[in-house]
Amino acid sequence: MAEFGTEEDDGKILKNFNIEEEKFDHYLELFSQWISSQKHLQQDFNETCRKKFLLWAKLDFEKAKIKFQKYCYNSIAFEEFVRYRIVTVEGDLKALKQFHHAPLLKLTQPGYRLWYLKIVDPNNFDPLAMERYITLACDYVIHKIGLVAGEVGIFDMGDTRPQHYAKMFTTTFLKAIKYNMMNLPFMVKNLYVINCHPFLEKGFGVLKTILPQKQADRIVILYNPDDLKKYIPSEFLPEDYGGKLSCLEDLQADWIKCLVDEREFLEKLGETRPTGSIPAEFQSAEDEFGVEGSFRKLNID
Repeated sequence: MAEFGTEEDDGKILKNFNIEEEKFDHYLELFSQWISSQKHLQQDFNETCRKKFLLWAKLDFEKAKIKFQKYCYNSIAFEEFVRYRIVTVEGDLKALKQFHHAPLLKLTQPGYRLWYLKIVDPNNFDPLAMERYITLACDYVIHKIGLVAGEVGIFDMGDTRPQHYAKMFTTTFLKAIKYNMMNLPFMVKNLYVINCHPFLEKGFGVLKTILPQKQADRIVILYNPDDLKKYIPSEFLPEDYGGKLSCLEDLQADWIKCLVDEREFLEKLGETRPTGSIPAEFQSAEDEFGVEGSFRKLNID
């Protein structure tokens, strides 16, 4: 699989945000200086990673600092999602037997990256295994892939039926949503849910109640999978959905190779943590999880 993103692509993305490259580089230098002054935080996160936090915050230093600190403490506050990784098909990648998942190499015209996730074995669906995989996949994107203007997810619930509801909408699942939305520098533009049984739609109704309204409105349930073509050009659709790309299973095989090739890096990343005493707000995610209004802290672009 070709590399994801280039410096040329980064320039195009910055133009989408009306940010001059010279200005962005200046802010990046200042942000890097701040990180260097915070000796207790990880000092080896690369420039590609640091760029994500600045762009997510639209050059708002304070927001970028807070988000970056949260990310640094992930291995403590969300230890079960992050630590003790084994990036092999028998380890944390075995979750891909439950679902097919892959990001697309090519960005859409606005500069969005598309992610596909299709549940293929709902009887053995494991939210914790899924989130451990998603976390390492996101880490790969944060450190190894260029800038994008936003993320678009397509969630195919496949053969999922009402009896699988309890397996999906668990405390772990909701905690994972919080982790992905609050601690990672991603701008989610839309989540399209297809092949969703009417009963399972209630679970997404619950999910919408714990998200800010603007973010909740970006979750779109499509009753007819063919309606996906109204939102996404066929050149960005796998053949599973009548598109011009390879099937999702083949796209996933290429994606797995990317992850396995970076096994040493991803496993080491899962073990990095700040030094010194741990601030109370980063000691555990449990105290804040489940408290009404805790999800309202999200920065929605």
